[in-house]
Amino acid sequence: MLISVFSATACFSQEIQKATVSDTARKRNDDMKLMLAYSGPGKYHMLLDQLAGIWKFSDPKRPFVKGILTRTPIYDGRFYSIEITGGKLALPVADGKLQEGNYQNLLIEGYDNVKGKFVTISINNHIGSGIQMQEGTFDPNKKAFIYDWDEELVPGRIKSNRKILTILDNAHYLEEYYQQIGGQQVLTRTISFEKTEEK
Repeated sequence: MLISVFSATACFSQEIQKATVSDTARKRNDDMKLMLAYSGPGKYHMLLDQLAGIWKFSDPKRPFVKGILTRTPIYDGRFYSIEITGGKLALPVADGKLQEGNYQNLLIEGYDNVKGKFVTISINNHIGSGIQMQEGTFDPNKKAFIYDWDEELVPGRIKSNRKILTILDNAHYLEEYYQQIGGQQVLTRTISFEKTEEK
């Protein structure tokens, strides 16, 4: 009788272990499906897609601010790679020296499905040694992306910034840059973009 009890207990224990392993595997599978569902491009990525292409840009108030921007979809439209080449500037190089060269900026742009935010990371060869990170939203009424971020270009001096990218039509958009000064958002520059080629 004792042998029968031990045998039944062992079988019952094995069944519990099998059920636990099965539940764990099922949960992992469900988690993977959920993660993949949150990873794919969707309708918000399509908003960014309308900006794909090659654009020339200029600042009417600063003739030296002009150049070419190329926005290219990567990873099946999950992200966008942006390369900017501007005019000549004094650029920082080693040992505190300056060297003349073209302004360059590299960005990766996307939409974070989990946060529900547009996201951009940016580096350039002119001002700043950090990686700038921006988060934003889209206003469908104004057809505008609104990005906010803080930057610390000099230790202890943190500046709050805003960029508003407004789509004017299929071939034109504006970028307006604001800085928090005295508790108010002050417009510091406006850049016009015109599409020259689809990408």
